[in-house]
Amino acid sequence: MKNIPILIFFFIAACTTGNAQNLKKIKVSNSIEMSAQRNEVWTTISNLGNLDKVVPEIISQTKTFGNGKGAIVNLTLKANGKTVVEKVRKLSNKKYIFVYKMLETPLPIQNYKATIKIISTSGTKYTVKFDAVFKASIGDKESMITTIDNFQKTLLSNIKKTYDHE
Repeated sequence: MKNIPILIFFFIAACTTGNAQNLKKIKVSNSIEMSAQRNEVWTTISNLGNLDKVVPEIISQTKTFGNGKGAIVNLTLKANGKTVVEKVRKLSNKKYIFVYKMLETPLPIQNYKATIKIISTSGTKYTVKFDAVFKASIGDKESMITTIDNFQKTLLSNIKKTYDHE
């Protein structure tokens, strides 16, 4: 009887370790080259209450609570009406960088963190880069890579269509 608490501890530890091992760290990254007015593009990227207008194919409604670092953004997904809750970790208008993490998501992912930034390349040209890192189970890995990749590409493509008229 004295060994039961020890056995329960090892059982819980084994289950927790097993679940952690099934999650794989994944990185998805996309970028576009731009030559449009950088400040206009940045205003669109950094306007947290505007995502339903930037990616209406994916997000039907955006609600923001607060501004800048610490702001909470609720996104309603068009496909199923479920909500993604994000928190702004960094927003720098000087450095053109926006970092956020997901607090809640209906997607089978964990520890999602993303960075969107503008990187100067040459002259008036620059790159808008969107990186995301998250964990997903082996079984969900491919579908989540596709989902996040499609979101990034849609956002970047819509920004390019709106501002870059080359």
